[in-house]
Amino acid sequence: MITWPEEVIGFLRRPVPIFLHVAAARIGKVPFTCRGYGFAAEPESGRLGVYVLKSQWLRLNAYMEGGRETAVLLTSGVDNESYQFKGTLQASRALNREDARTIEEQRKRVYQYAPHLLPVLHVSPSGCLAIELRIRAIYSQTPEPEAGSLIAGEGAEA
Repeated sequence: MITWPEEVIGFLRRPVPIFLHVAAARIGKVPFTCRGYGFAAEPESGRLGVYVLKSQWLRLNAYMEGGRETAVLLTSGVDNESYQFKGTLQASRALNREDARTIEEQRKRVYQYAPHLLPVLHVSPSGCLAIELRIRAIYSQTPEPEAGSLIAGEGAEA
């Protein structure tokens, strides 16, 4: 298990809208990407849960089977601070009450900072499920000269 940097943990706790994109690839296929609608981070266990539409999961699951790596990009909606998490699927499950509250909090934050985006990003928790990834690497993606740098995982500087 990798140790998540404090800067990443602080980012995940910021009370701002955080936009998510999930991407997976298969050899010989066009990569599949979809939007995420909320997340639950567990740095102490090395897990990241991401809420996606059930309809997206049908296709995404085929790309993730067999332990293929998946990437999740989380980006602050106020300043573009961004991190990419790479890991493998551990489980998928129905959303619980806490997950539904997380989606509602994200909706409120989007409304506060970018109300015109709300219709595009609003989903019902009943239309989503959670995918849980075990994270093996984290990259800085914030637009700057260090964008794309590995900051946690094998080969990262201590």
